[in-house]
Amino acid sequence: MDTVTLGLEWFLNPDHVPFFVADERGYYRDVGIELDVWEPEEHYDTLEMLATGDLDVAITEPIHLVEELAEGTEVSGIAEFLRTQGGIMYPTDRSWETPAALPEGVRLNYPGAPGEDGRRMVADMVQNAGGDLTADDIEPVERGFHHTDAIADDDADIAFLAFHNFEIVEARHRGIDASLWELPDYGVPDFNRLVLAAADDRLASESDLLTRFLDATRRGLGDTIEDGSAAVDLFFERNPGTRADDPELLDAIAAETLTRFVDDLRQDREMYDALGEWCVDLGIVESAPPTEELIDESVQSNAPL
Repeated sequence: MDTVTLGLEWFLNPDHVPFFVADERGYYRDVGIELDVWEPEEHYDTLEMLATGDLDVAITEPIHLVEELAEGTEVSGIAEFLRTQGGIMYPTDRSWETPAALPEGVRLNYPGAPGEDGRRMVADMVQNAGGDLTADDIEPVERGFHHTDAIADDDADIAFLAFHNFEIVEARHRGIDASLWELPDYGVPDFNRLVLAAADDRLASESDLLTRFLDATRRGLGDTIEDGSAAVDLFFERNPGTRADDPELLDAIAAETLTRFVDDLRQDREMYDALGEWCVDLGIVESAPPTEELIDESVQSNAPL
């Protein structure tokens, strides 16, 4: 039996349901794999750990692949399994119809604050909407990924990058009438996806293992899409602590997340092309890695679900 260590991109949550379905139903064991799930202390840990050989597969987002490869990290996206809506979260009672209405000094919560990248991204959306804010006109708020808390506590006016299936559901559950200005509506590549990544040297030396892992994962995705209720029940039974603090909220997040899974695993090359160019334009990276280096689908098979 081979062990595959899967690194999560964040704390354990309903985004990860299909992997536990595949594990509980024996799909990984069927292909000779024992799954080991690793939960990071920090959101960005996993890609570095892939490169050092501490993880076999990691969940990440396309923009982090661009950033890491631009710095020389030798990893590639091997499959996509979730597509959601993301962008700037804002409270609807502020009467801002588009990002162009945001005032100078608007308080923005974003991971990586007070660095410029998050403010540059939001300023780009503002300018694409017809406004003239620059990154320097935006006040950074340092609450990390706690977007809803930042707005609820009146530390921030808006938050980025928020996901519809998590932060919007969370905000509304807490009585905040929040909505999203979504990335593609304001000229930004639609990178609101979760992908699986592997180190390039592991792709060369362990291709059979990674193919078996993806085949079993596709079965878990297929089951999750076909019968989401049973899949979520299985996930929470296996991980009761994820639901303990607020069962109603986690049930709502899970219900929304179930609509976001995809089981064809294919990655969007045009999106990666546009994302690399956009990151260069905003100064997030100096040069964009070629898309053929960002993604490697050689370990995907056409095995039936």
